Amino acid sequence: MQLSDKMNDFRSSSPAHIRLTAAIDPSVASSPIGTMRVKQSDYLLIDLDNIDNKVITREVLPRTEKDYEEALNLFDTFVELHPTSQNPPNLQTSKGFLLWLALNKKGRIEEKPALDTLQGLRRDFQAGMRKFRDFIFTTEHSATLKEYINGPLKPYLSTAEMNKNAFSPNDLMIIMTQLWCRDSLEYRGHPPDRSRVQLSAAMLLYCFTSARTGEVHESTARRRSARQLDGEDSDKILEARTMAACYKHFTLTIEIVDEEPMLVLTYEREFVKGYNRKNAWQIPIHAFYESHTEHMPLMLNLLTFFLPLAVADEAIQDYSSVSAILDAANAYGTGPTRNNVLEVIRFKQEALDTPVFRQYTDLGVAKSTSKARGADSFGKSIVALGYRSGYSQNITIRGCRRWALMEADKKHSETARMKFGGQMKRETFGRSYAHPLSEIDGPANFLGIASREEHIRNRRGMGIYQSFDACQYLPAKAQFEFENREDIRELDSELWDLSDRFSATSNVQARKEIQKRQRSVYDRKKRLYREAVDQIREHSKKGSTISNTMTETLFHYRRRVMPDRSILADLLPRKVSLRDNDGRRALQALETICSEDSPIAYRESLRPFEGKCRCGTLINE
Repeated sequence: MQLSDKMNDFRSSSPAHIRLTAAIDPSVASSPIGTMRVKQSDYLLIDLDNIDNKVITREVLPRTEKDYEEALNLFDTFVELHPTSQNPPNLQTSKGFLLWLALNKKGRIEEKPALDTLQGLRRDFQAGMRKFRDFIFTTEHSATLKEYINGPLKPYLSTAEMNKNAFSPNDLMIIMTQLWCRDSLEYRGHPPDRSRVQLSAAMLLYCFTSARTGEVHESTARRRSARQLDGEDSDKILEARTMAACYKHFTLTIEIVDEEPMLVLTYEREFVKGYNRKNAWQIPIHAFYESHTEHMPLMLNLLTFFLPLAVADEAIQDYSSVSAILDAANAYGTGPTRNNVLEVIRFKQEALDTPVFRQYTDLGVAKSTSKARGADSFGKSIVALGYRSGYSQNITIRGCRRWALMEADKKHSETARMKFGGQMKRETFGRSYAHPLSEIDGPANFLGIASREEHIRNRRGMGIYQSFDACQYLPAKAQFEFENREDIRELDSELWDLSDRFSATSNVQARKEIQKRQRSVYDRKKRLYREAVDQIREHSKKGSTISNTMTETLFHYRRRVMPDRSILADLLPRKVSLRDNDGRRALQALETICSEDSPIAYRESLRPFEGKCRCGTLINE
């Protein structure tokens, strides 16, 4: 074989990123790698002077680099305050730096920082020193610092840990029932009840996929480093609105399932942890069916909420209503076909990058700027809903993920569970997600008799922390009295005034100040509300007689003038199909509240006439 033939074989078999392509002139030897043609052979030479001798560390995301930089800034501050310290650090300086952090860092759970918090700062510090300052800690140095935190520094740290409670199907049913059948909270935005639909769809998406919070909603950690659409490096400077679940991540089809045409929705979790180092085939994809294998309530079907959201956003290309989509599925006959995928229902090109779950101020698609809702904001709304449902501890998305992974671990292989959870390390589940309550019924195991499993579901979920007597909302009569208090009416008036001022100004700094004041007023109102709830509960504990009116929720009265909410409160708990009459009525009501501009849905007999209420008062007043 000739040398030239060998070179051609070598080039064709080389990976794309190192493949040698066409020869170039010596005049271009100033290129980054300095390649040049040598007349005596077919080989291309490179200029080694243009290549450094540095160790290349693993690429990390911009937000991770920022954590490294913050740790290094803390170290620089420590060195500046302690002239006898060394930089790069020896063991004495490193230990002193960790002690200084333990004494000065504020904790999130308790006043002192948690042990895991300091271990995280240590890792960021060591990684930053290696990446930005070419200083590599020895194995002994790193191990010493780790044990220093676990040992001598432990008295200076909080040992508090996040609870390991999971969010069970029973907890989900309690939360959804509260949200649609008892809850009178007025959500912000226009249309306001779209937030309620978004909340339901997001909860089901987290429970059914085991997704982390930052995958579906805008990750709080990405906010500061992901605000630009275009930049010098589009791979590193990522736009915030695309770092959340958008319509491009969903695929809606009509397929043959169990010999019946059925709507199938799939979701690709593009932003799974470590997505920047994963290949496309490593990204988890989840499927959701129009109907489950068992009869389940409408409120536990993701398509119940996703379809109205998509239709209200005008995101679907060939269909303008949910009813039209259901009719299209009905039009296909039953039985086997050549292709089980009957139709792909496409999303409009302009809607692909639109987040499904948007901010309160960005709900209406007509005026939307496509800003995804933040993970922190969503987490707080779930916690608040949990308190209104009677839970004494925070409900978290991590709890949803924990239950989903524990169930997957029982019923599927380890490989399937890792794929489902988007995990790369097999020890992650046992270390971070497995509940401390053993699955093994000890007496039954020892005695060789049938085991019980009730204790697992009862104690792994959050049922032990839930009591309807502890619901964090006021009964109807007390709610009316609270809203008519002079101080509450003043706060409401101030909130309306601030909202008008915010809309009237375009000055960025002025808007920030107004938003800061709005949060302050809103927090004060919430604090007064909690005080009123505590007074009612204390009143109940003393054995005082409470009238029947006090036991009713405010929604019990409001639903009389809210036909769509009233219909949904009746239909969503029912075990019916989406294509049944009740299912279609529920979908129509959801579609209405997702697209209705008016914050009030009137019954026909109560609609305004000629701009006036039935009592004769002008609506604007």
